[in-house]
Amino acid sequence: MPSAIDCSQHPLSRRNYRVGTFAIEQFLDVVERCLRVLIPGALVYARPRMGKTNAIEYIRIHLKRARPSVLTFKLSCEHHRVDFEGPFFSALLSAAGAPPASIRGSLSDKRRALILLIHERLKEEGGNVVALFCDEAQRLSRDSYEWLRDAHDQLADHGVRLITFLVGQPQLLGIKAKYQLDGEEQIVARFMIEQLLFRGIAEPGDAATCLAGYDGTRYPEDRGPTFTEFFLPRAYGAGLRLEASAASLWNAFVRAHAAAQLSGKPEIQMDYFTRAVEAMLIDGAHFDHVGLELDEAHWARAVQQSGYVAAQKSVSLQSP
Repeated sequence: MPSAIDCSQHPLSRRNYRVGTFAIEQFLDVVERCLRVLIPGALVYARPRMGKTNAIEYIRIHLKRARPSVLTFKLSCEHHRVDFEGPFFSALLSAAGAPPASIRGSLSDKRRALILLIHERLKEEGGNVVALFCDEAQRLSRDSYEWLRDAHDQLADHGVRLITFLVGQPQLLGIKAKYQLDGEEQIVARFMIEQLLFRGIAEPGDAATCLAGYDGTRYPEDRGPTFTEFFLPRAYGAGLRLEASAASLWNAFVRAHAAAQLSGKPEIQMDYFTRAVEAMLIDGAHFDHVGLELDEAHWARAVQQSGYVAAQKSVSLQSP
């Protein structure tokens, strides 16, 4: 293992990294389409632990590189028993990177500060498009959408296009249906035009896409070893790549799913999938060698360490 980097400080050990998946690529396609033709809003939904929040950060990093003129920020939607416009705009200001001093003041002050901040940041980048990612968007109230619509219109008056991506749990579909039935066209047509089911790992091909990320992602970026190379240097040097283990890892999850008599077809949340890969790599120092072949027995131990079965059983027990 390369001695220049402390294993405990590696992004994988700290769970502070991003790798691409098939679902993220689909999400990215939706984002790119919206940005390309200026579709004002899209809805992305999935069950919990599928990796939606990490996907947002992955896409923001991608846009910073591929579309530096696009300003992106993420609003973490919080649950409030009573909605107030002032705190909502404070949250938007904070998400846009405003210093704490500018978040104080009257509602009018906050609205002006938000418009000014976005305008100044876009001027620096030479762009006129803002991509707002609303995480856990099922928590947004009708009033929140009206306030977002106000911000959308005010920015448009300054030549800025706001594109909103609602990212949350499947309840978002029910919310959209309700607004459609209630004739709330101003909300649906502004924020919910495109929609995408963001899924987990549902087949070996999905696993291969994700595992290839560990084979290709480097730390330090661009000049360091890949994640696989860092934790399994001897095997990697002899040609081992995690991508080749996609079927074995998928089968290990399928067998664990069946052995635990879990209902439904396996769809592995990214949280547990990545935990299995992390367990394999972090333990790699104990069995790394030139002739290493990662078979299903290796991955079965990693799946057990991921906590997948225990988590699914817990959810099943809580279901009505």
